[in-house]
Amino acid sequence: MRNLVVIYDPQFITCQGLENLMYRLDLFREVKVVQSIKRLDALLTESVPDLLIADYLPKPSFNPEKLVEMGQQYPELKTLIVSDDNNRARIRLVIESGISGYLTKSCSEREIIEALHTIGDDGKFFCKKVLDIIVSDEAHSYKELSEREIEIVKLVAAGYSSVEIAQTLIISLHTVNSHRKNILKKLGLKSPTELIIYAAEQGWLRESVISDQEIRKLGNR
Repeated sequence: MRNLVVIYDPQFITCQGLENLMYRLDLFREVKVVQSIKRLDALLTESVPDLLIADYLPKPSFNPEKLVEMGQQYPELKTLIVSDDNNRARIRLVIESGISGYLTKSCSEREIIEALHTIGDDGKFFCKKVLDIIVSDEAHSYKELSEREIEIVKLVAAGYSSVEIAQTLIISLHTVNSHRKNILKKLGLKSPTELIIYAAEQGWLRESVISDQEIRKLGNR
């Protein structure tokens, strides 16, 4: 049995529901509930819990930046988000902040228990609904890219510069830069870093080692 779980949610009903569930599951010796960021900060200063369960949606001040800050200040802190957010971009930022898990408020008790055990064993858990939100939008974005644009994304993910991509594909540097600009626009991304993250989400980073034969094939297209 672990020692302490802290629940942060400005919504009274949600707090009560989670508190009752934590007591019923009997996985923690103590359950503390806070409904203000000020009280949460004070509590974390006193003692870092085994798990923080929180929702960032009701309070704009509790956002991905706050989660990153907490992770840096308390690297041993494990955070499970329980939220009804359906904004893919915001969910993605929250996940990238380093949280341990993400559930929606419509998740089943089985998923909640699985999440608690997985996170307790130092794993990460994201419920099916959250994954569906991300995957469905990613699939839509993927279809918007042409075959040439996909090739360029893979080369960017492999660490190729625009000049190297132009040489590999036997096209002009201007064409490469135009493709890269169009790719970012189609996917709603703002930087090469976000493009690499996108490639990682597609599983394309696993293809980052490109053979000479594959390069020749790309160049002949």
